[in-house]
Amino acid sequence: MTKSLLLSCLALFLNFGLLTNVSATSDSDELSQIASLTVSLDHQFAANSIVTAELADDALKQSTAAQTRLQNWFVHAERACYDKFFVNDCLSEVKHRRREHNLILQRISLEAKAEHRKLHIEQLDKELAERQAKP
Repeated sequence: MTKSLLLSCLALFLNFGLLTNVSATSDSDELSQIASLTVSLDHQFAANSIVTAELADDALKQSTAAQTRLQNWFVHAERACYDKFFVNDCLSEVKHRRREHNLILQRISLEAKAEHRKLHIEQLDKELAERQAKP
């Protein structure tokens, strides 16, 4: 009886370990995809390259989607850390990974929003000039 209980406990721990590794592999695959997406967006929307409203809309849409995907990965990876022995090291690594990708995505988002503001101000200035020109 004790031997079968020991074997079933061992099997349970092995299954749990395998499930944790599958989850970690899945998370690392997701992070790899997010990393390649981030690099792609960084090249597509290089610094100071967002100069039209259409580009700004596209950049904002894509960077927001990537940030959402990155945040979802972060939540799952953070939860997986609590199954590991060195929880703090794992959490620190996960935060570092999120931060390095989030910096690029935030830059793209900020530049797109700045371009929207600039274009809006130019439109308001143009309308004001037209109103002032009328007698």
